[in-house]
Amino acid sequence: MNRKFWGLAVCLFLGLVLAGAARCRAQTGAGNIQGTVSDASGAVVPGAKVTLVQTQTGLKYNATTNGAGFYVFPSVLLGPYKVTVESPGMETYNAELTLQAGQTAEVDATLKLGSTATQITVEANVSPLVNTTDATLSNVIEHARIEQLPLNGRNVDTLVYETTPGLTTFNGKVPTVNGVIDGSDFTQDGALLENRDWQRLPDRLPGLDTIDEFQVQTSNADAKAERPGTVTLTTRHGANQLHGSLFETNRDNSYGLARARQDVFTGFKAPHLVRNEFGGSVGGPVDIPKLYNGRDKTFFFFAYEGFRYWIGHCADRCHAKWRFQRMRILGGLRAEERRWSAAHYL
Repeated sequence: MNRKFWGLAVCLFLGLVLAGAARCRAQTGAGNIQGTVSDASGAVVPGAKVTLVQTQTGLKYNATTNGAGFYVFPSVLLGPYKVTVESPGMETYNAELTLQAGQTAEVDATLKLGSTATQITVEANVSPLVNTTDATLSNVIEHARIEQLPLNGRNVDTLVYETTPGLTTFNGKVPTVNGVIDGSDFTQDGALLENRDWQRLPDRLPGLDTIDEFQVQTSNADAKAERPGTVTLTTRHGANQLHGSLFETNRDNSYGLARARQDVFTGFKAPHLVRNEFGGSVGGPVDIPKLYNGRDKTFFFFAYEGFRYWIGHCADRCHAKWRFQRMRILGGLRAEERRWSAAHYL
């Protein structure tokens, strides 16, 4: 009885997860892969079989070229892919590419006459360096640069402003694009992050560890965008391999050179300051022994970020002015804030 109950509960849970995943994928800023298959003479090849495999997750997609030799894989996940094109009486074409946020990658394959056992492999990234599908001016920052670029704090909007020409803030809070106030949208996987009434971002945006890539459109935005500038944050996802990360950032003036710092006018030491930022993330396949193997099918990702901030009082003869942003000051001037990033399932 208990085994049947738990089996039914697990099946129901997985059904809800998969239903939510399908709904989320329809709203994401994922990319498209498309192209035309032709032979060596330039004539199109209809009916060719095109297979697309996401190498991190093992997800597999199939398509067939139409009468014009055209194929398309719409709204697929970001990341590395392998493309295979097959047609009877012709050599098999293999290529690799990395799909970025909001990108429409053109992969045109040229097949030569020969046996299907003969394979032509293109080792380099076949996605074009220049965008030829539209006139949108955009900037994409992938996860490697999100991790490596220097940043004061861990706010992703600060990184967006510092890496995108023309995008800044008005009064330090309202995003503006090319000087246009109320001219931009911040979205995460298709969900709006801004307050429409005040055009302000929430105090706590998603943590850096939860962002896979972000794309910023600043000119000639596509028809899907409501405003001239659009910032699209794409959430990370799990893969076939279990992976995770931990981080800790500590700032404390009770030791080292900061310990000897004194107020120039009074001779008193600066108030005690402790700032702690810490957290971690984990992602991988949904694997329940003897019940469900989610490899190549179902994945999870979870992240947490914590923030602690302590500051001491000033003496009567000491005067200090402190600005507190995104924090509540409680008795004893202790501020504490926690940030949660919900699990993201695909």
